[in-house]
Amino acid sequence: MRAADLLRNRVAAIAGVTAELRAETASLDWTKPLLPGTSPLGLTFWHLPRTYDWLVNTCIRDTAEVADGPAYGDLPDADRYGFGTALSPDDVATASAAVDRAQLETYAAAVHAQVDEFLASLSDDDLDAVVGEFAERQQRRPAYATPGALDAVAHLHALPLGVLFARPGLSHQMMHVGELDLLKQLA
Repeated sequence: MRAADLLRNRVAAIAGVTAELRAETASLDWTKPLLPGTSPLGLTFWHLPRTYDWLVNTCIRDTAEVADGPAYGDLPDADRYGFGTALSPDDVATASAAVDRAQLETYAAAVHAQVDEFLASLSDDDLDAVVGEFAERQQRRPAYATPGALDAVAHLHALPLGVLFARPGLSHQMMHVGELDLLKQLA
């Protein structure tokens, strides 16, 4: 199996389990944290596809993000909330309240389709290529260039493409999936 196909498989698995968790938590309040120290479900569910959108389209491909499309105006503003990291408590509350669930489903599916198409186009050698312009591309949006956001991604500069997918593309996503599953069970 090619490494890119393995990544595609794992990204698809994350998308599938996240869709299941969204359905299983539909009756819960997505705007308030279920436990102290956690983000509201709405923010986390939005953060997951936003992370892929930011990573693939801004940092790797240097293209427009799916979030910039006119169909996603009822989701948190990417220019204000970035991809949902290093937000103030007020911004967390406002962003989570701005998550339109129907648009989130459409957005998550569109991001997954684009990421899958991109991964399908890669060779294993492509995964070894360093994304050298990562730090410069991170400056695209003001919300990506706040001190907190820059600090959160500082360890990702000058890494090979495959490693970028292993870190925010898989391990970070899986951490949140585990968090969501635990919150669902406790709720």
